[in-house]
Amino acid sequence: MCEVIPMDTVLERLQVLEGKVRETLAELSHARGERESLEAKVSTLQADLCSREHEVLALQAAQERLLEEVQRLRTEREEVRSRVEGLLGEIGRLEAVVQGVGS
Repeated sequence: MCEVIPMDTVLERLQVLEGKVRETLAELSHARGERESLEAKVSTLQADLCSREHEVLALQAAQERLLEEVQRLRTEREEVRSRVEGLLGEIGRLEAVVQGVGS
């Protein structure tokens, strides 16, 4: 036989169940809001990371250009030094010739 449950008890249980469903829906809504907020933060951080990666690449390219420029200037400095030493040697020889002719 089936047990007869009083209508008040059924209504009470339905109200409790309805309260739990509303509570669950509220928690779900809150969780969705948090998820959307976190997704927005992730998106912002990804954009920031992408921007920083571009900055790093630009800085690396600038550093490579500067290193090339430094190397070019060092090579140029060595060429100038070599020319100056050659000119000083030529001046020394000319002074020796002039002193030899003057004596």
